[in-house]
Amino acid sequence: MERRHVLMGIGGATAVLAGCNSSSDESDGPEGPFADLQELPETEALLTQHRRTLDDRSFTSEEERIENASEMGASQPTTQTIRSGEAGTLVKADDIARNLSSDGRQAVWFTGTARISRITHTFNPDGITPPYIDTETVSRIVSVAELERVDVTGDDQEVYVFEASSTDEETARELDLDVDAIDVRMEIAAAGYIRSIETELTAAEPADAEQATTTMYQYDVTELGDVPVSEPDFVSDAVRIEGELSEDGSALVLDHAGGPAVSADTELILRDANVSQPQRGATFPTAFESGDEAHVYWTATDEPAISMGGAPSEVAREIAVPSQPEEQGVFLSELPETGPERFVVRIGPRE
Repeated sequence: MERRHVLMGIGGATAVLAGCNSSSDESDGPEGPFADLQELPETEALLTQHRRTLDDRSFTSEEERIENASEMGASQPTTQTIRSGEAGTLVKADDIARNLSSDGRQAVWFTGTARISRITHTFNPDGITPPYIDTETVSRIVSVAELERVDVTGDDQEVYVFEASSTDEETARELDLDVDAIDVRMEIAAAGYIRSIETELTAAEPADAEQATTTMYQYDVTELGDVPVSEPDFVSDAVRIEGELSEDGSALVLDHAGGPAVSADTELILRDANVSQPQRGATFPTAFESGDEAHVYWTATDEPAISMGGAPSEVAREIAVPSQPEEQGVFLSELPETGPERFVVRIGPRE
């Protein structure tokens, strides 16, 4: 039975994480993508270059965002630390929704394009690009603030300092914002990245809202070059499953590519375009271990089933791939159902 490649992802989102294996530092000299920067680039160009530069270097960044910090009922700070080096990328961030780890932060490990969550141990070989910076917040800051270059610092590497204490009123109106106060300081390295941002913005949104919201945002690239990153212990807990759709579309072929065995009787949830809700009922007849192959298919009673060690002898119909990415999925969860989701297979449309 021939097979076709299947996208595996989380929440339907897949993206490639570029390699971060350079040990470059800030001693490149004054030349760079932002050399002799007189005015701030367009927001999209600024963020694109920032991402591209960090993709090619080892770095550590820290980010914090707080809303309504001075009012009762203020939200808790959301923080994120990224360490990226030759061994991979480790993202540590607040997870206020559920299952905080002992140190109060959830970690996600990227190696190549693979993503593994510390909390769920979900393995996603296609990866989700880590958010190197809060692009939505930064875009709003840059578009609303009247930023002007006020200084040039740095030794071997020039850094351009931009500040703002006033608002671009036309842009604020377009965004339906009534800005009471704004204070921004940004440092842009000639090498092509945002070295730091510190901002406080108080604004009503929409403009006629009765109460204004104060947002404080801080971002810093704290290390650049020679940033060590070691593989965290939780990586070994991930079940590494790779999936392909058979050439005739009759079955989903799962390969156990490493990690812990999936125990017998583990429930598999299958959904395709002919099923409005995830279909339950398929279980592994035996343990699914590293090197094993399993075929998932539909029976004549329109229920999912699993065949181990070879293609099933009878298949009722093809697996119909949904057109919407968020609807495409084969889900595997350890019993009991309250346990972690171990991996998600997103079935890509056949070419």
